[in-house]
Formats: sequence, structure tokens, C-alpha cells
Amino acid sequence: MNIKHFQYIRAVAECPTLSAAAEKLFISQPALSQQIRKIEDELGAELFSRDGHSMTLTPQGEIFLRGGTRIIQIYDSLRQEIQLSKAIEVSAVRFGISPFYSQHYLPKLLPKFLAEYPQIKIDITEEISVNLERKLINGELDFCVLPLYPQNEALEYETIYAEEILLAIPQNHPLNQYYPLDGQSDGSFPLIDLSFLKNEPFIGLKKVQKFSHIGRRICEEAGFTPNTVCETLNWETVHMLIATGLGVGFVPRILVGSITDPKLAPRYYQLPTDSHRAYTVAKRPEALLSRSALILIESIRESFRLM
Repeated sequence: MNIKHFQYIRAVAECPTLSAAAEKLFISQPALSQQIRKIEDELGAELFSRDGHSMTLTPQGEIFLRGGTRIIQIYDSLRQEIQLSKAIEVSAVRFGISPFYSQHYLPKLLPKFLAEYPQIKIDITEEISVNLERKLINGELDFCVLPLYPQNEALEYETIYAEEILLAIPQNHPLNQYYPLDGQSDGSFPLIDLSFLKNEPFIGLKKVQKFSHIGRRICEEAGFTPNTVCETLNWETVHMLIATGLGVGFVPRILVGSITDPKLAPRYYQLPTDSHRAYTVAKRPEALLSRSALILIESIRESFRLM
């Protein structure tokens, strides 16, 4: 028995006569009648009661029609998914990432990936996270790589990396005299009591940036609301403004060492609370991703695991 047999039974049940069903199926009436008999013989049950030219479903026929209709629906859905998958496969993988992470992470990932998969084309959108999420929901992107918090309920997130956030203080700040320099060169930093900074000016990201919520939460857990005197969209700008003495602020660990002038480089401190933020692959729950997109996502996972 194949899918056509289920379609034959449905057509006969829906049409007033066998001739009308045969016409709908583009086969001859004798051929359709023969197929119906063949199905009944295989099942060992009559699916139709016959009265002249009319055919009415028997109780066994009703059972067969209900199950057969579900099978046809599943078959049609699978065909559509496969055709869509084939169509997606020939197009570029569209993914979004913030300009900061595009600059710092993609150069480590893409050369190796494209050398291994030269047939895969990639279309990268670089915007702030909230804009990327909007485009992802609208179907303009296949997936995004972005911070988890705060979440958009219309998307699903898979955590692939926990990024450490540090406090950065200008090099000439008087607070530095109470903390040793030991470890600053090997990536380990002293733990700082954030309450010492409650009256300090903070440099931070604009509220449309996801991390602005986390930075504010870290300060509130230390018992104060940060006095933010300057906001920007860019981590590098935050970092450089701290280095020039404009204020203190939070920066991702990956920026340590990016200011190479030893007279300008800020001092870094570990935070007393959980200072890691989850970095994720975000996608629409119902999204049907191409094989190329799935390969790229797995390569991104592996790249972050090795960091």
C-alpha cells in the first residue's frame, strides 16, 4: 500500500460518484474501481457499501479514512519541509552578531570554517542585540549569536559560552594603591569590594544594549545605583574612556591587553558576584534551518568551547 491508495479512498469518500472521484484523480473509472477492490482485499474488509453508482463508507471505511487523512497530511507536510529545505540550502546562511563580537570572534572562526566548507555562503548582519532579535523574529535572519539576558519570549536560546566581566579602573585612580599589581600580567586579577565605588562616575553601555541591565544589577547587588556619566554603544569606547580617566566601568575579559600603551592601560579587578554572562545561539522555535546553517552553528559552538 502506498500514499496513492490513501488518496484514492479519500477522493471516493468525498465525491458523489465513482466517476467524479476518477475524474478528480485523473485516472479511469475501471482503474479506480480495481484499486479500491485491491485495497479492500489487502485489508480483508469492505471499505464501501455499493448501491448502484453511489458508494458509502462502511464503519471500517470510516476508520481507514480517519487514519489515511492523517497519513496524507503528514506526507504533504514532509514534502513541503523537504522542498523548503532544498530551497534554503542553495541560499546564504544569514546570521546576526554584534559588531563588537563580530570583530573579536569571527576572525578566529571564519577562516577555518570557510576553508573546510568553501561551498557555504555566509551573510552576516552586525547590529545591537535588540535589533538582531527583531530581525530574527521577522524571519530576516536564520539565527543570531548574542547575550542571553534579558530574553525575548518569542525566541529560544542555547548557551554556548560564559563570558567573564571585569571591573576596569583608570591607572592613576587612588584606589589602585590598595591592591597589588601581582597577577595583572598573567590574567588573574584581585577581587574588589564594589561598595568602594558607589560615589565614582561610571562609563557604560546605552540601555538598548543588553549588558547595561547586567552592569546595573551588579552595582545594585553591591548596595548602590551606578552614577553613569557617559553611555555609548561600543565596548571599545567604554574601555578607552575608562583608560583616559573619565570614570570606572565594566568590560569583557577579551579586552584585557587591547590597550597596548603601558601608561594608559587601566587596572582590572574581579567582581565579588557572578560576573559571567551567557552568550547564546538564538533562533525561532519553529525555524527549519538548512544543513549549512546547522553546520555553521556547530562550528560556532566548537569555537567558543575552545576559548
